[in-house]
Amino acid sequence: MKGYFVTAIGTEIGKTYVSSALLRAWRRSGLAVHAVKPVMSGFEEAELAATDAGQLLAACGREVNSLSVSDICLHRFEAPLAPNVAMRQTGVQQDYRAIRDFVRSHLSGCPAGRLLVEGAGGVMSPLTDEALQIDLMADLGLPVLLVAAPYLGAVSHTLTAIDALQVRGLEIAQLIISQPGPESPPPASLGEEVSRFRDVA
Repeated sequence: MKGYFVTAIGTEIGKTYVSSALLRAWRRSGLAVHAVKPVMSGFEEAELAATDAGQLLAACGREVNSLSVSDICLHRFEAPLAPNVAMRQTGVQQDYRAIRDFVRSHLSGCPAGRLLVEGAGGVMSPLTDEALQIDLMADLGLPVLLVAAPYLGAVSHTLTAIDALQVRGLEIAQLIISQPGPESPPPASLGEEVSRFRDVA
């Protein structure tokens, strides 16, 4: 099994779109696939298929229901807030080790193939009041797929994310530039600017 951690330079960048596309492509090539979304905000029980976890499950070829969502997602919150804030507001215990161990259990139990762990928010987004997304990435030690999108300020945000990941010793397996909407600038423009300053595939 080969695993990757999917993160982004911010929110609403296209992590789930990219993750789902990769999972479907791997399935078409004959690989077994699995996905984990340990924490999810902006969750609506009535719209399971449209949630991040629902989209990942569908891309894996799995049925989308409450049980299957619970299988790949430890915590889900209705409010579209950072996980630590959502936990505080709903009274959920902020147990970073439980989140980390939840992901590790999937990593150890996954058969040969490909596994994606999709984070919440960006590289430095809070996970609990004591841990950031990058802390989870460092503890898992998986190669990182960094998703970026072209917008004003994206060059700075992308370079900052790259440096933060590299400082923690994380391998950036791929920088993936999405185009969240038809009005977004061409993805190649961001790639060209980032490549002037950092050597990232």
